[in-house]
Amino acid sequence: MTARYECSETLAMGRAARELELKTGEFELAVQLDEVSTVPPGPGAAPGRRRVPASEVARLQGERGFPDALRERIRVVGATEGAELMGIAPGRFLRLARAGCFGPVRFYVNRYGAIVWQYLAAELSAFAGKECGLIHGPTPPPMRAMLSSGQDWRGRLWRSRRVAQLVTDADGAWAVSAAIAAVLPPEELASLVRDPAERVWLRKLRPCLSSAGANTTRSREAVERVETAEEFDEVMWYRISLSRQLDAARLEHPAPAMRLSGARAGAEGAAAPADATDSADGSGSVEPGELAQTGANFAVGKEFADTGSPVKTKAFAAARVPANAKAPTKVKAPVGTDGSAEAEAEAEARAQAPAVSGDTRGLPAPAAVPSPRARLIRARTGPGAATASRARPRAAATGGGTARPGAFLTRRARASAGRARPQSPSFRKSPSWTTDTSSLPSRS
Repeated sequence: MTARYECSETLAMGRAARELELKTGEFELAVQLDEVSTVPPGPGAAPGRRRVPASEVARLQGERGFPDALRERIRVVGATEGAELMGIAPGRFLRLARAGCFGPVRFYVNRYGAIVWQYLAAELSAFAGKECGLIHGPTPPPMRAMLSSGQDWRGRLWRSRRVAQLVTDADGAWAVSAAIAAVLPPEELASLVRDPAERVWLRKLRPCLSSAGANTTRSREAVERVETAEEFDEVMWYRISLSRQLDAARLEHPAPAMRLSGARAGAEGAAAPADATDSADGSGSVEPGELAQTGANFAVGKEFADTGSPVKTKAFAAARVPANAKAPTKVKAPVGTDGSAEAEAEAEARAQAPAVSGDTRGLPAPAAVPSPRARLIRARTGPGAATASRARPRAAATGGGTARPGAFLTRRARASAGRARPQSPSFRKSPSWTTDTSSLPSRS
């Protein structure tokens, strides 16, 4: 895709890589090493996708030895190939790399979850030409003491180089702050940036540090260790740099305010209708007369329940009773009668009174539905239980009596003939088993 930005023609990253005859990884490394210049996207383009000026592509194509010369400048090697290039043993190359004599430009995670560092071949050749004493001479005592303490500067030098590249390409003070904050541990960032809105904004602007694939948990942990600062002095350096850059970013413009999620906003919005259910006196209860004067009915209580506001029991019950409903008349028993006559009169009056909406005292009691256990016991103990039983007679099974016509005795039944066979617990007579199933416990 070709576009014009600030009176200059620009190309997308993919097209620029094809024009320069570079692979995706090679072109990405060339951009990071500033071998290929890029510009911010123009108005209306996707944010964060930088573009390559057409003049830059034309300049690189016009160089002598294109494209081999460009590929040689961005060629990377591993530890073994780098040792051969410098003419030293792999062990000495590893010690020099850990001591920080030269830093890696990229890395990847192998199938064993280990970090494999890659170095720029041009930098290794330049170092071998300048530091002949370190290449062929003895290791200096300070370097030997540093290596004996277990220090490794490869990750630190890679982070320093990568942050410098991101800061150069950043657009604005907040983008620079996000690039610095990308290498800080989460607890250090939380202690330095106390405002949650600023932390969210920095996390949103956080650039991609590496393109190393992390397909497994082990590889992701390895990549996180490389991308995060660990040593105390390195962490303090980035903390100080971020603190100064945040001061400049706050002067430029404050971080955007955090937006509440839909569930939280809905919960706060429902707080206002909840206050509307309270009465004028602040007691929180509604009298039946007030609801009757406004024509309230059961729909009022349903509306309160739908809004999610706390519904008072007294107000909800009053909303279900119409204003013109009359209370059931209580008939008093004549003086001198016992309590049973009074109870009968009250029951008769309740039956004759009209049923009020939401009041079931005037309705007949529903018929009791027997439970499955009660039906099973009734079938076993009621009339015809002998024929309805699921077990055959014991006499026919054990040979203790005359078998019914057509009964077939198995080999086990013939072998156990004449012996007493205990009855199944389901057929043992129990004093609690009666034909009245109303006192039996129900499983439903």
